[in-house]
Order: sequence, then structure tokens, then C-alpha cells
Amino acid sequence: MKLGIWMDFQEALIVRMSSPIYTYTVPSLIEHERIGGGSRSKTPWGPMDKVSEGKQLERRKHQERAYFQTLWEEVKHAESLYVCGPAEAKTGFANFWEEQHGKKPALLAVETADKMTEPQKVAWMKAFFAQSTNN
Repeated sequence: MKLGIWMDFQEALIVRMSSPIYTYTVPSLIEHERIGGGSRSKTPWGPMDKVSEGKQLERRKHQERAYFQTLWEEVKHAESLYVCGPAEAKTGFANFWEEQHGKKPALLAVETADKMTEPQKVAWMKAFFAQSTNN
């Protein structure tokens, strides 16, 4: 079974290239809000509480790994895999796939693709797999 994933840090669209083509969306559950800058003390010129940027980055890293693990569980039984998307999520997933799970399924390509509608994403992946079988 051939699978294509269009992904960013909000969601991933998984396209199963079978007859008929089957698609489904996996949400990322990554928090995208940036936490504000703490609060000032009641005394004039008093100390300010800070929100630790390190904690935010660590939380984000754990959320990304959980997202990549969820995607892996969805695609690990595929024969071949194609990953595309507009942001760094695709390369993060490719790195996760390689370090955690070796070479199965075969990762055919990781490419940059713009934001698109769902039919455009499906057409993009159909074109990729049609081209890859011709080569």
C-alpha cells in the first residue's frame, strides 16, 4: 500500500493510494499560542515574574514527538511513503521516522508543498506516485 502525507504543525492529511483513494485527517494537538510575559509585583519597581521560554520549548518538543509518533502508528504498515507540506513538520517527521524506525516503509521523498485544498493535496500525491512508478 502506498501512502502520502501532507502535513504541517496543525494537522496531517493521510492519503491511501488505493482504489478508491481514501483520505483522513490526523490533528496535531500542538499548542500554538505563545504564553504571555508574566506579571508585575504590586510594589513599585518590584520584580517581575517570568514565563520560562525553556519550558515552552520543551513542551513544544514533547508535543511534536507525540504528533510524529501518532502519525507513525498510522503509516507504519505501508509499503512506501511520500511526505510533503509547507513547514518544517515534514522534515521533523522524516528525522523521527529515520531515528526511531529504520527504513520501513520506504520513504520515497520529502518535498515542500504549499497550503492546498484537500482535492489539490490528493492530486499532488497522485501525480507524485504516477511519476515515481514511471521512473
